[in-house]
Amino acid sequence: MEKECPVCGKSAARAYRPGISRCGGCGLAWLDEKRFGEPEYAAGALEDIYVSAKRELFARALKTLEKPAPGKGELLDLGSAYGDLLAAAEKEGWQAEGVEISPGPASAALKKGFMVYTRPVEELGLPENFYDVATAFEVFSQMSDPPKAAAELYRILKPGGVIYIREFNGAFHMALEGRRIFEVLGLRPSVVHNFNFTAESLRRMLRSAGFNDIRTNNSRPTSGDPYGTGGRLGGSFTGLFKFLYYLFSEAVYYASFGKFLTGSSFIVTARK
Repeated sequence: MEKECPVCGKSAARAYRPGISRCGGCGLAWLDEKRFGEPEYAAGALEDIYVSAKRELFARALKTLEKPAPGKGELLDLGSAYGDLLAAAEKEGWQAEGVEISPGPASAALKKGFMVYTRPVEELGLPENFYDVATAFEVFSQMSDPPKAAAELYRILKPGGVIYIREFNGAFHMALEGRRIFEVLGLRPSVVHNFNFTAESLRRMLRSAGFNDIRTNNSRPTSGDPYGTGGRLGGSFTGLFKFLYYLFSEAVYYASFGKFLTGSSFIVTARK
């Protein structure tokens, strides 16, 4: 029985595997029963996951955003966690605020002095046409209603404002999920979230919200092995493999004139 896709609205979604549906139109895959709650990681992993592994990605995002917003101004970071992107943004001259609904990270960021909202962005009633940019690192995949959040971000951004999204590539992760060879080696190269976006499904969602000038690229990987995905092969192997696979994905991207995004994550920017 076909289901309606929550992003593109097409009645083209079918059961992909037990508990997961997938849209035949835009490629979005989603869990039939969503998972929520504060993430749990191994002791000592938080520094790597939220800070060290993404430090370069945060710096690249802020550098990229200087071009469309040379005056910098108001920045809203969705899923701001412990406030590390907020800290980097403020250091560069942005007036930065965050949205973080996980109590632990939100509390830590508030104690550092950052303005952090602790409810979903679509529930906050933030001022219209106020923010110059919005950033979201692996957040839309965790939401309960991504299209509603995208529409709200469009409303609160200034005309010409930019949204910068880094998201897991659902096509990559769904293709690798459950492969026996990885289980034997103790590898965990893939992860399934509430919503597993393809570049096309994310583009359709942003267009429906009103955004234009939508651009997609492979994202550079996080540094090291923050999630401990290397199994028996270790973190050094993971770091090297991620770098080499990124180079391969970039070669595919340019050879296909930007048509194919095969990286494990991608960057999407769009304008209001």
